[in-house]
Amino acid sequence: MNTLRLLLLEDLDKEANALISFLETNDYEVVRVANAEEAEKEIKNRFFDVIILDIMIDGRPEGIELAQRLNQRDMNVPFLFLTSMQSKTVFDEAKLTNPMVYLLKPYNELELLYSLELAIESCYQQSNSISFNEQNAVLSPSFLFIKKKRSVVKVDVSSINYIEVKEKYCSLLCDEGNYLIKLSLTKLKEMLSNPDFKQVHRNYLVNIKKIKEIYFEDNLIILQNKGQIPFSERYKNAFIKDNTIFR
Repeated sequence: MNTLRLLLLEDLDKEANALISFLETNDYEVVRVANAEEAEKEIKNRFFDVIILDIMIDGRPEGIELAQRLNQRDMNVPFLFLTSMQSKTVFDEAKLTNPMVYLLKPYNELELLYSLELAIESCYQQSNSISFNEQNAVLSPSFLFIKKKRSVVKVDVSSINYIEVKEKYCSLLCDEGNYLIKLSLTKLKEMLSNPDFKQVHRNYLVNIKKIKEIYFEDNLIILQNKGQIPFSERYKNAFIKDNTIFR
């Protein structure tokens, strides 16, 4: 699991500290900046999953200006405004930057968490995405964003050891934890579209990079973490055909 990294543009220390404390409690790694210049340096140097922008920074609408520059550079990072500005004129200007959400201070904590969740979902809502509303996860090329209680966790696809079907759910067995998604194995395999994941059994999809040993005669796969999963005859033949080393 990877903690979601959030960039916070907020010039007021008291408000920033309270927000950071709340977000960190809900599994976000927060990088706080006090002006747009600092924000652009951080964005240039590392990746952020979501951005919160205050609008007025030291008396100037730096939040809106930063959002405009992000759009001009075609930055594919979801952002939302969190501001005390209730002016319709300011709102209309901010709306032109296409924020995911526009929230007013003082914020409701649960509303903020939901807004962050929706921002991430909307950003990655493509034809191959899974919706938080129905199956509790969103799929991007390298990560799964999975709803867990009141927070969202970011799971590196490469950390998945194997996926197992459990009734109507898929159980993702990862290096740092296990997660359930209400989705069929066939659908998840299709959405992953990752050559590292091979189906080895009616109920199992394995990350071949996590395999330590294969016992063909015993129909058994041993993983690097010492986990054991069955290898059915049906999928074994296809596996051998796809991997010339075993022919």
